[in-house]
Amino acid sequence: MITAWSAISACGSGRAALDPTRSRVIVLDEQHPRLRGLVAEQFVVEEALGKKGTASMDRCSALAVAVARDLLADVEVDPLTGVVLGTTSGSTQTQWAFTRDSLTRRKPYFVNPAMMPYALMNSAASQVAIWHGLRGPNSTIAGGRMSGLSGLRYAARLLVTGRAGAVVCGAAEECSIPRAWLEWHRDGDRPPGEGAAVMLLEPPGLARHPLAEVLGVETRVAVDGDLRAALVECVRSVLARCGCAAGDVDTVVVSAPGGRLADAERMGIEEALSGMPAKVLDPGAYLGDLGAAVGPFQLVAMLAEPGLGLVTALDADGAVGCGLLRVN
Repeated sequence: MITAWSAISACGSGRAALDPTRSRVIVLDEQHPRLRGLVAEQFVVEEALGKKGTASMDRCSALAVAVARDLLADVEVDPLTGVVLGTTSGSTQTQWAFTRDSLTRRKPYFVNPAMMPYALMNSAASQVAIWHGLRGPNSTIAGGRMSGLSGLRYAARLLVTGRAGAVVCGAAEECSIPRAWLEWHRDGDRPPGEGAAVMLLEPPGLARHPLAEVLGVETRVAVDGDLRAALVECVRSVLARCGCAAGDVDTVVVSAPGGRLADAERMGIEEALSGMPAKVLDPGAYLGDLGAAVGPFQLVAMLAEPGLGLVTALDADGAVGCGLLRVN
């Protein structure tokens, strides 16, 4: 069950994070005006978290710590609550800077040691646990645009097996110049976006009012490169497993940033559901290409639409998935 959520994006924090009227694309590098992105300009690390412990912290970790703080401010959780966060590879900015220093300084090891923890992809998840005293299982899911759904399924397993009584589940992605250059050479026609979104997952039966029930998550790997066909299999499988019909789906939230991924995603949904449902949400249209964080933003966007909802995800490496939720 999803019982609470919080988000920070280029549009703002909390519910404002999903307000498309606040979206604004800025130039990331004045020397390369075509390098644009959607940055959470209102989020300043030291102002949000204070000076203590943030001197070397990257924006990816800081966003995760801040959004988890906002989530936990409204709910009381057990210290053994788990943390499952998705990412593409951690902070691209920190990894680029650390590697550059090792290659350009007089000796390879003349680097800033304080940067080292933040150059690892599990930095965000570990910082969330450290800052908020969460001593349960701590996991990082690096699955590209599938990270959101993969993290959701992983968190559900932690609850089902009793390894955690609750899980803070989500993802964070920063919008830096190094990441923008990487995204420039990938599929998609949207500028990179920045943000973090987390949900609190708890088992059924708790007194807290559930916002949505996670009915199922299905994933596939398109070994033949046919992303559309793999997505059709996923959608049909999750509907059958949950005892639902294609016509029962009220809302679909898509994820692809454009190009062939978007074509495959929409064709796959139309084929699996025999047409698109009345409501189709696309948070990336005003938040930019959120990379690994797109999944949690899809899920929190879905929470505003009561009924049966379908969340889909595709990654250029061939991973495909979907999740089925019943929103209260």
